[in-house]
Amino acid sequence: MRPMKGTTTGSDLFTEVNACIDTLGLKWDRLAGVTTDGCPNLTGKNVGLFKLLKIHHVIDVVTKIVNFIRARALNHRQFVALLEEHETEHSDIGYHRAVRWLSLGKVLKRVWDLKAEIQEFCEKKGKDIPELSDEDWMADFAFAVDVTALMNELNTKLQGKGLFVHEMHSLCVQDIIVHHGRGKSEHCD
Repeated sequence: MRPMKGTTTGSDLFTEVNACIDTLGLKWDRLAGVTTDGCPNLTGKNVGLFKLLKIHHVIDVVTKIVNFIRARALNHRQFVALLEEHETEHSDIGYHRAVRWLSLGKVLKRVWDLKAEIQEFCEKKGKDIPELSDEDWMADFAFAVDVTALMNELNTKLQGKGLFVHEMHSLCVQDIIVHHGRGKSEHCD
C-alpha cells in the first residue's frame, strides 16, 4: 500500500504503480493480476490504469504480422515454403478472430513459436517489424501468450459437466496459486 496526494487519475495511478515496481525491483512481465473496486480511474476504457496495462499493443502488432503474411496469396505461399524449408513443427499461421479468446491464444502462441521464421520472412520481404527486436515488447508478448493460455485452460476446466460453484472457485484459486507461484513467464528467456 502506498498513500497518494493530489489527483488520482489513471495516469497518476500508473506513475505511482510504476514507481513502486521500480523501488521494489520488480518486473512488469511478472505481473500476475490486478484487483480493483471498479472505480473509473482504475477501469476507465480510455484513461484508466487498466488501459495502460492492457496487452493490445501486443495484439495489434501480432495482427499486423499475421495480416502481412496471410493477406496476399504470394506472401502466404512463400511463408509456408519457408516453414517447410526450416522443417518447423508448424506448417502455417492462422487468422485470429477478434471475438474469440481461444482463437487469440492459439494465434499468439503460434506467432511466438514461429517468431524467428517470421522475422526472417519479414526481413526478406523488406517489411520492418521493430517490435520483434525490442526486448520490452517481447517480454509483453511472452506475458500475453501466457495469460491467454491460462485463460484458455481455465475456460476449458470451467466447462466441465456437473461442476458446482465451489468447485469452479477451487479451480480458479488453484490455477492462480500454481501459476502465480511459478514466478517466471514460461515464454520469457
